[in-house]
Amino acid sequence: MKLWAARISYAGWFLICGLAAGQGESSPAPCPTPCRCDGDGGADCSGKGLPAVPAGLSAFTYYLDISMNNITELPASVFRNLPYLEELRLAGNDLAFIHPEALSGLQHLKVLMLQNNQLKTVPSKALKGLHALQSLRLDANHITVVPEDSFEGLLQLRHLWLDDNSLMEVPVAPLSNLPSLQALTLALNRISHIPDSAFANLSSLVVLHLHNNKIKEIGEHCFNGLENLETLDLNYNNLLEFPEAIKALPNLKELGFHSNNIAVIPDGAFSQNPLLRAIHLYDNPLSFVGSTAFRNLSELHSLIVRGASMVLRFPDLNGTENLESLTLTGTKIDTIPASLCEDLKLLRTLDLSYNEIEELPSFQGCTKLEEITLQHNRIKGIQADVFRGLASLRLLDLSRNQIRSIHKDAFMSLTSLTNLDLSSNALLTLPTSGLGGLNQLKLAGNMDMKGSLSAKDLQKLRTLSVPYAYQCCAFGGCDAYLNTNPDQGSKSDGSRKKIMYSPGEEVCEGSVAEDEGERIQLAVHCSPPTGAFKPCEHLLGSWMIRLTVWFICLVALLFNLLVLVTTFSSSAAVSPAKLLVGLIAASNLLMGVYTGMLSVLDAASWGHFADFGVWWETGAGCRVTGFLAIFSSEASILFLTLAAVERSVTMRDLAKKGKSRRHRQFRAAAGMLGVSATVAACLPLFHVGDFSSSPLCLPFPTGEAPSLGFTVTLVLLNSTAYLLMAVVYTKLYCGLEKTDLLESSPQASMVKHVAWLIFTNCIFFCPVAFFSFAPLITAISISPEIMKSVTLIFLPLPACLNPVLYAFFNPQFKEDWRQIRLCGRWREAKPNAGTAAAVAAGSAAAGLQTGHISPDFYYDCGVYSPLQDNLAVCDCCESLLLAKPVACKHLVKAHSCPALAVVPCQRSDGYWSDCGTPSAQSEYADEGDSFVSDSSDQVQACGRACFYQSRGFPLVHYSYNIPRIKD
Repeated sequence: MKLWAARISYAGWFLICGLAAGQGESSPAPCPTPCRCDGDGGADCSGKGLPAVPAGLSAFTYYLDISMNNITELPASVFRNLPYLEELRLAGNDLAFIHPEALSGLQHLKVLMLQNNQLKTVPSKALKGLHALQSLRLDANHITVVPEDSFEGLLQLRHLWLDDNSLMEVPVAPLSNLPSLQALTLALNRISHIPDSAFANLSSLVVLHLHNNKIKEIGEHCFNGLENLETLDLNYNNLLEFPEAIKALPNLKELGFHSNNIAVIPDGAFSQNPLLRAIHLYDNPLSFVGSTAFRNLSELHSLIVRGASMVLRFPDLNGTENLESLTLTGTKIDTIPASLCEDLKLLRTLDLSYNEIEELPSFQGCTKLEEITLQHNRIKGIQADVFRGLASLRLLDLSRNQIRSIHKDAFMSLTSLTNLDLSSNALLTLPTSGLGGLNQLKLAGNMDMKGSLSAKDLQKLRTLSVPYAYQCCAFGGCDAYLNTNPDQGSKSDGSRKKIMYSPGEEVCEGSVAEDEGERIQLAVHCSPPTGAFKPCEHLLGSWMIRLTVWFICLVALLFNLLVLVTTFSSSAAVSPAKLLVGLIAASNLLMGVYTGMLSVLDAASWGHFADFGVWWETGAGCRVTGFLAIFSSEASILFLTLAAVERSVTMRDLAKKGKSRRHRQFRAAAGMLGVSATVAACLPLFHVGDFSSSPLCLPFPTGEAPSLGFTVTLVLLNSTAYLLMAVVYTKLYCGLEKTDLLESSPQASMVKHVAWLIFTNCIFFCPVAFFSFAPLITAISISPEIMKSVTLIFLPLPACLNPVLYAFFNPQFKEDWRQIRLCGRWREAKPNAGTAAAVAAGSAAAGLQTGHISPDFYYDCGVYSPLQDNLAVCDCCESLLLAKPVACKHLVKAHSCPALAVVPCQRSDGYWSDCGTPSAQSEYADEGDSFVSDSSDQVQACGRACFYQSRGFPLVHYSYNIPRIKD
């Protein structure tokens, strides 16, 4: 009253002065330059960097804020000109010293804020004269000592903050001087013990905060005298035992002692605290909770027990009928009492997560339940009456259980349900009756749920999470549906229409089903999303990709099969070079089979791939298809690498030694590489990568981490293989002369053929490698459609091109193909083996006598078999029988004349002795697919002689430049 009277007198004096001045203006109240004054006695000088209390303030200032400055001390009588000051803020300075007389004269001061300074002790002498003080903040300093006379005379003090200091003990004596104290905060100190009667004189105390200390022990009578205490916070301490001292708090309403080390809560623990409304005791290593610990707490509204890992039984809540929120998580409770809802009819929130509950009772009596959380239990099924009558339920979380079946009427009465979480269970189907009001539905992790959902039963759905992307197709809008297949968007048959049922609501009509009135809501955020790698309609997407894949498939199957037939149809031994060509063709043939399977699937699921996508990706067919693709790709690259090495080694051996005897080594290496490709293809079957990451059955660029890691590893290995091929062939070409590459021998043609394979395969590998690394580069944004096109076209393209290059540009293929045709003619021409043998013998004899013989007849691989029985072998090929017949033995055998290859006939030492030269022996004994690969005239002559005589041609008519011919 005196303050307001002074203010009125002050205003009246200014009014009189203004009237006396006539036309003069009234002068404003004084305000220092850096401060802001409101004209009503308030001054704000905070954050101005002031080194001292500003001078020149109005004597009638009642509010002064000089916080967040650089004031380090308060000298004596610094506020002597502010007798009416009620609130003084000095927070956030560097105050380390306050003169005992610094606050003298502030008889009306009610609020003093000294937090966030550098004080090391309570300024007890400076506070003595502040009889009107009601709120004192000394938190966030460095106070270690509270003198006993600190708060003497502060009989009106109601709120005291001493938290966030360095106190080691409760200041019992100073606190006894505060009979009116209502709120005390001693949190964030280093207090380890609370003695008995520590707060004995604080009978008015309502709130006591002791959290974040190091309290281990509490005196049994430490809270005596706190009859009016309503809130006690003992959280985040080191309590080992339940605080029995709370029995002295009859008016306690909120108790917190979570995050301690309490192991046991005894029976009747809260029997003396009947007014308790909230108990927070979670995050304690509870091993035992008395069955009657929470009984008869009629005012209890919230109970939270978390992490009680040894609790086996559900607590007895008889008499705690007003409980609204119950949380019991992290226990070993396996059953819920059937009488739960009879005792807790007002329950609104129930959280029983992370327990071992196997069966749910009926919650029919809990009509006010709004949220039920039962995640991470062992629930196996939901009966029809479990949620009956819960018309107020809005959230139901049943995730991470073992639920396999849900009764079709289980959700029938949940008319208010908006959020349902059934993720990570074992559901086969989901009953949608009663779920028309759902806004959010989570079904991810139910990998056995492969069927589609009915969009018409979930018209208000906005967020959907499903196990497979194809289940989102039923919830896509018109535009989303058409965008999945650009070709379909151009149709104008009106099969899909946009209809507006209400403002802002766009639905699709005539999607897949033709039911009247079927409506599919548009604005549904569904995950995982559909797209190019998760198509709703067509697996191969556009017609351009489809036709390209079909073409690759047909060419790969036809030409690779042709290469295999021509390579392995001959009964002669296959050289390493031809063996590797055949193995590459076999690998490419499997890639053709892979593309063929995708083409057949695309045709079989035409326009409705979403109905087949889940079954395809999770089935054995996709795993087999993916295995074929990975094996084919890896085997082809590995065999091509070995072919490059083989060409380099063989050409080097021929140049140095005139022969190459590494057949076994290359065959063994080919076997090892085949095993390596098999292992790489099998890894996704053991969850290293995943064939089911896309309907293409490839662990290629779809974004998933396991598939991406597997793909990147394969790409790096394949890149290393191509680098090795480049180095080997560069070295090979540098070591060969130009004439070696220009000649038409099979050796040179095979070198050039492998070079073409390396070049083309590497060109087609580069786009696949780039898009495999693209998901790792955040700066590159590539549409899935492009990634899918590259994968479908460039991955199998080498399997199409490799056999075409061999068939059209390698002379060896033509030679092998000619042999097959001639063999076919011979088999067609011998319906009677005996007659054919006689005719063959007569023709052969006539030919040998006249010198004119049919080349086709003696070129056939089976002609010598019937001749053996009628003619002497030595008469069939006179020039072949040499003094040392080993030189031509392999040549004859390679041209399907096994009988002549082992002839024991002998001739004189001078008979065609050139065939015994080392060059002839080494060259033709090791390379059976050619008889001309040495520049020596004698060697070439010997080779021609062996070749033509093995065919039955008289040497005099079909050879030349042959020295020492006797006949």
